[in-house]
Amino acid sequence: MSEDYPFHYHGRPLKLEYPETWPMPSDKERDRRWEALRKSMRKNNFDFLIVTPPVGYMSTLYSQLCYISNYVPFANNGNYLVFPLDGKPQMAVTTELGPQFYHIVHETSWIDDVTMSSNPVNDVISIIRQAKLEKGRGGIVGYRNGVFPAVALDALRQGLTDAHFEDATPVFGEAQNEVTRSSEEELAFLRKASEILDQVYDAIAKALKPGVTERELWAEAEHTIIENGGWIGHFMIAAAGPGPLFLRAPATSKTLKQGDVVIFEIDAIYAGISTQACFAFSIGRPREDVAKMYKFCEELYSYAIEQLAKKKTFLEIDMGLNKRVHEAGYELNTPHIHLYNLSYSMPMKSPPLPGDFFTVHPNCCNKEYTAGAKFGDAVRITKEGKVERLNKVPAKLKIV
Repeated sequence: MSEDYPFHYHGRPLKLEYPETWPMPSDKERDRRWEALRKSMRKNNFDFLIVTPPVGYMSTLYSQLCYISNYVPFANNGNYLVFPLDGKPQMAVTTELGPQFYHIVHETSWIDDVTMSSNPVNDVISIIRQAKLEKGRGGIVGYRNGVFPAVALDALRQGLTDAHFEDATPVFGEAQNEVTRSSEEELAFLRKASEILDQVYDAIAKALKPGVTERELWAEAEHTIIENGGWIGHFMIAAAGPGPLFLRAPATSKTLKQGDVVIFEIDAIYAGISTQACFAFSIGRPREDVAKMYKFCEELYSYAIEQLAKKKTFLEIDMGLNKRVHEAGYELNTPHIHLYNLSYSMPMKSPPLPGDFFTVHPNCCNKEYTAGAKFGDAVRITKEGKVERLNKVPAKLKIV
């Protein structure tokens, strides 16, 4: 929007009470998250952090702004949160699409002090100056992974020439990991998200038959997530055919036939907590070479769980899986283990700690990359150090 755009909004909407709401973290959980973040900031010598969401509709990955503010952005360009080491966090939102973001931040988030303008980065600069942090050390959350806009960081450096800015994504992730390992509330949301994915599995299995289209299966998955309390905007990719391996979006009009396999890799978000599973189904027995790859993936899955139970590092497990894939004459397709906690940054040289959760979905494909196999689910390390599967459905190819 240009500066001469005729519609500038200066009103301050009243805080209304919605007759209906949705599951969300409590104030106690908010305090736990804020305390953990400030602990990590002190450890890493940051005076303030600046957080913005990724572009997209409530993206599953890197939704740090939602995590720390309880604001669910349905359109993400132009929303910034300034989180100081001391004092209350403040948010700057854009008037690009009218006053709605300002209103919704007040309605649903934990942030009381919100500014609104056509240039929210300038508002961020003003917030930092008013807090007397213009000479401080600021952390940019999501810069190196491409979430935080470079143009916004350039404007911050030009407007705050005495401040020092560094990427602070690991600092935020450190706090998230601490909360994940101790929060019973987060664990309850995680279990609910996993339960929703089990319901998705059942819905797809029920709908799968010769003549069904890929779009119809996607619709079943989407409907099941929303119907059972999951949030829209989750990650979902899939592929169908005799031996699909490269999952993608959006859904196609492909009609499935006897012997076809369909793979879904899906996240479910519940109360802001997300988890992922990878489901594989076939209409009758698949092609012999594909069936052999799926049997091999069962062996890989068992190996991964065994190594996790032995407290091996993620790197050791990954290397062991890769070695087995190549020794069997296959190639790799995607990571075998990923989506570590809510930080998504897997500490490869360390074993998982009690409370950690992540997705295990072993995979392989032929050397020509024309057919492959993949399935898996979310697992968690219990307080006792045991491996707990968060999904109840079987981790294997389901033949319908």
